[in-house]
Amino acid sequence: MKNLLTLKDLVVKFYTYEGVVEAIDGVNLNLRDGETLGLVGETGCGKSVTSLAVLVLVPAPGKIEGGSALLATKKGNLELLSQKEAVLQKIRGDDISMIFQDPRASLNPVFTVAEQVSEVFFLHRKEELCKRVLAGLENDLSKRSWKRLIYKLERNIYKKMSENPNSWRLRILSKIPIVNRYQLRLKKEAGKDVVKILGLMKIPDPERVAEMYPHELSGGMAQRIVIAMALGCNPGLLIADEPTTNLDVTIQAQILALIRELREEFKSSVLYITHDLGVVAELCDRVAVMYAGNVVEIADVMEIYKNPLHPYTSALLESIPRPGKEFKTIEGEVPSLISPPIGCRFNPRCTKATELCSQQKPTLEEVEKDHFVMCHLYPGSSK
Repeated sequence: MKNLLTLKDLVVKFYTYEGVVEAIDGVNLNLRDGETLGLVGETGCGKSVTSLAVLVLVPAPGKIEGGSALLATKKGNLELLSQKEAVLQKIRGDDISMIFQDPRASLNPVFTVAEQVSEVFFLHRKEELCKRVLAGLENDLSKRSWKRLIYKLERNIYKKMSENPNSWRLRILSKIPIVNRYQLRLKKEAGKDVVKILGLMKIPDPERVAEMYPHELSGGMAQRIVIAMALGCNPGLLIADEPTTNLDVTIQAQILALIRELREEFKSSVLYITHDLGVVAELCDRVAVMYAGNVVEIADVMEIYKNPLHPYTSALLESIPRPGKEFKTIEGEVPSLISPPIGCRFNPRCTKATELCSQQKPTLEEVEKDHFVMCHLYPGSSK
């Protein structure tokens, strides 16, 4: 199975007044075409920063210092970190989309649902919308002879728009009121797509919801709207950053079931970021475990639960409350990423640490078939 996304030696640092935060320290990760990969770890381990680096949206004072992010787009393989902003804007929302933790923070309170969801279609599917409007105008032109001259002008405008929707001539024409009013046809056409995708989100009465404002939506409904915006252009990669964090248990189950169904419907690959190992078991095909800016283990989801190889993964699973088993906590504290431990970053808390662990950083190596571990306990990692 080919890789849709490949991260290699990704490094992200934040330059703060307190010092340089080494948030991501050489992450290596691959997401296969058509799979759901769970990215798990404690709060602050770098899960969200990794996803933002893929989108090249790391907020200031953060900087991507090194590495590569290779994405298999609809037009071929693309190295994301070396692209200009104009290219990245075309990729975001079309080839890659993201669902953020707080849906209300992603929605503008002064615009309706239809206006916000349709923006995705205007940005990435304007040419298609223009062609559909043009087809409708051809029918009107044959019926309404008394408006033939106006319809011919309007048809020519949309014909030019369908050929090059971002041309400077059209930007000038859009400032003229009599011409600009024809943009209403585009909005009406996009509105049909909005209602259609809201229906796919299993939103009751999508026509009514499309005209609502964010403050009128429940938490679960707002999250469905954000998912609709993310999936509007059928992206190859969907990044879900803890999309059920602020929802109650029953709504969480509905959103997870929806994501699973939509993955099959849209044939998208999903990078699912969470700290909930129960969600990982239910939703994901493979799991990547992060600790303090490093991916320490990658394996099939069932393999991780049955045969965890890295001491941190084992400790993480043992800390889950289970009937009939003793509850264990991970000793020590998460290290400061301003002055992280030398060598393996988990060594101060590891019960199996050796002298080598505090001197040399291990590498991520395949120790069993499709099972990768970053630990000196296994041959190949001590390079």
